[in-house]
Amino acid sequence: MTLADFSLATSAVLPTDSIRPDRSGALKVHVLGHFRVLKDDEPVRFTRRTQRKPLELLQALIAFGGNEVGASALTDALWPDSEGDAAYHALESALYRLRKLLGAHGAINMCGSKLSLDRRQFWVDLWQLERELASPRGGEEEPMDRLTRIRRLYEGHFLEQESERPWALKTRQLLRDRLLGCIRETARGYESRRRWPEAVLVYRSGLELDPLAEDLYRGLMICHRELGDYSDALQAYRRCRELLARILGVPPNAKTEAIHQSVRQCAQSEIGESGSSRVLERARA
Repeated sequence: MTLADFSLATSAVLPTDSIRPDRSGALKVHVLGHFRVLKDDEPVRFTRRTQRKPLELLQALIAFGGNEVGASALTDALWPDSEGDAAYHALESALYRLRKLLGAHGAINMCGSKLSLDRRQFWVDLWQLERELASPRGGEEEPMDRLTRIRRLYEGHFLEQESERPWALKTRQLLRDRLLGCIRETARGYESRRRWPEAVLVYRSGLELDPLAEDLYRGLMICHRELGDYSDALQAYRRCRELLARILGVPPNAKTEAIHQSVRQCAQSEIGESGSSRVLERARA
């Protein structure tokens, strides 16, 4: 199951209004997945070569929080080989060109040596994602509903097709880790309530994000074991083992092996040696 499949599968039970994010603001910027800018819901047209630095400035402002971002942080990020006045003048030029490109001079404010995006004029998918991740948990809301909203916002990794600069990579990793944390929390919540099918779905979505997360494989194996789906549990173990060996050159750790053994024992106990031989043979493959 892909992340898109997960999003579609879980959203089927949601009222439309509950999954539509607040998109107030004339300027909409998408930095999760495919980068795009819209003004009044129409795409802003630009040529990548001539507008590269102004767009990188917008991306860096969002990565650094969008509020009172120091000019020195921006010049270090975007013009690391320039010094002093040259870097500052390059920033001023890029800011002028960005304002012109957006057609909204007041949308980006510069006070002293700090730049801010006017949140009354901007809607940014990353900001909406951060609000959802920070929203209180619990209450009457189904955890899957909250996770579905988050997954609909997280269309892809931060600027995944745009930039490999250190500041972009750092933000990308932080967001990915926060999403994985939300997925772990949701899955474990379902586990604690013994809602194994929902936990399986959530664990699988996490493994789409990080196929090397051994703890997610362990959670998935436990859920399949509790459901009596021993073949699926062994298949999850086998995939974990193969990926760890091929990519990291390491075997599964002792916790994972212990769960693997418990699955095999459950299969033997429930089906018997002769009936479970086919399942166990697949585990040895």
